[in-house]
Amino acid sequence: MSSVRFSLHHWVLASVVILAAACATTSSTSTEKIHASAEPQRFSMVGSGLQTTALITKDGAQGPDVNVGRFDNGGTFRGTVARGTLQINVSGNRATGQWGNVPLNLEVEETADQLKMNGLIAGRPSTWTASANAVQGNIGFCSYDLARQGDSYVGTRSCGRGIGQVTVSFPTSIHEWEPINIGLLMALLMATP
Repeated sequence: MSSVRFSLHHWVLASVVILAAACATTSSTSTEKIHASAEPQRFSMVGSGLQTTALITKDGAQGPDVNVGRFDNGGTFRGTVARGTLQINVSGNRATGQWGNVPLNLEVEETADQLKMNGLIAGRPSTWTASANAVQGNIGFCSYDLARQGDSYVGTRSCGRGIGQVTVSFPTSIHEWEPINIGLLMALLMATP
């Protein structure tokens, strides 16, 4: 998802996460939450010796550490992420299932200017927000404090081994996904070291 920027007033997105695609219906409010650039349709997270990338389409996400299919118009996600098998069911604003050998539960609340995510990701309590201006909170094993800078989000990431700088970009294709699909994609691509 190469350059998803959360934009409160319009989506200039051309980026990804994380596993949500064009088959899902986009609500007008969620369109105002994420900002994307005109870059290729890839999610990208780079910094402190790490690089995570994934091509995001209406059918899922594929990359070096992710191979996830999106089925039933975003109602089911299956595949592998970070060498863990994934089987997730989505209903309304909730996602539940298994990721590896631990449960994954996520709920997304959409407000006027941001998405609020809460759940159990990678076996860890997780709470984070995403808006046109920032991504902040705990996602699985990692904690983020990112501010929008141009087409990306830039700031700090900590996954239990110190704090490092990171740049995260989401593709415009992320706008084709429902808010719960966006939250799920973020969880899968940003939760592990």
